[in-house]
Amino acid sequence: MILLLLSILFSTITVSFFKVFEIKKVDTFQAIIANYLTCGIIGLFYSEHAVWSSEVLHSDWLGLAFLLGLLFISIFYCIALTAQQISVSASMVAAKLSVVVPVLLAWFLYQESLSALKIAGIFISLLAVYFISKKSGVGSNQKTLLWFLPILVFIGSGSIDSILNYLEQHFIPPYSADEIVTSAFSFAFLTGLIWMAISIALKKMKLSLKSLLWGVFLGVPNYFSMYFLVKTLGVFPATFIFPINNIGIVAFSTLLALLFFKEKLSKQNYIGLGLSILAILLISLS
Repeated sequence: MILLLLSILFSTITVSFFKVFEIKKVDTFQAIIANYLTCGIIGLFYSEHAVWSSEVLHSDWLGLAFLLGLLFISIFYCIALTAQQISVSASMVAAKLSVVVPVLLAWFLYQESLSALKIAGIFISLLAVYFISKKSGVGSNQKTLLWFLPILVFIGSGSIDSILNYLEQHFIPPYSADEIVTSAFSFAFLTGLIWMAISIALKKMKLSLKSLLWGVFLGVPNYFSMYFLVKTLGVFPATFIFPINNIGIVAFSTLLALLFFKEKLSKQNYIGLGLSILAILLISLS
């Protein structure tokens, strides 16, 4: 259980960085790029296998790892914007309710059955995203953007979960999780680096050493949140781990935002928070 608590702790610390970035005027995208470089380096250090061996470079899953890297950096940026523009709780609810997406894909692609509890959980999760995303005092144009962000996080995080599930079922073993995840981290960094280089060349972005340094700090908890989760899954079944992990992250990140960043949640936001926990339980335990 210590490993699971560490995973929840590091996940909560990771998302809290985005509020700090807002306060410190950090370029979030540049920080995220440096974050994935840090994750990749730590992954190389902790990996028990040669991550970039010729066998890996010719593996059938490398294309999926590249796609995973693209999703990692783009959805992580959307999570950051959601935390900054709406709330930390909204970003985590949208991300952790994404368990709906692989459930629906399994039903659609593999004809897996959907129990009444899972169907109820899916509908409740949609209501939860609606209520947690509501924010008063914004104009109609901004409301459209604020709706769009958690939906992107919801779908994108679910796509990441689906790809990870596919890789786990088809390629682990013979390959290890650290080989695949570290490869995806590396692709995320390279994608962001190319985008940043183009933006700087077009004078749409200025290189910020401060932002890159903050990104290094972000990469440490981001890597270990996944590292300890994978270690926990080697000890306890996923059906036991994921509900506790997801609910713990939603609850602790919300508590941290209320105490340290003075976020204010409306009654509708609290309803969304409660519905999200109920949805996670129904989907994960049914």
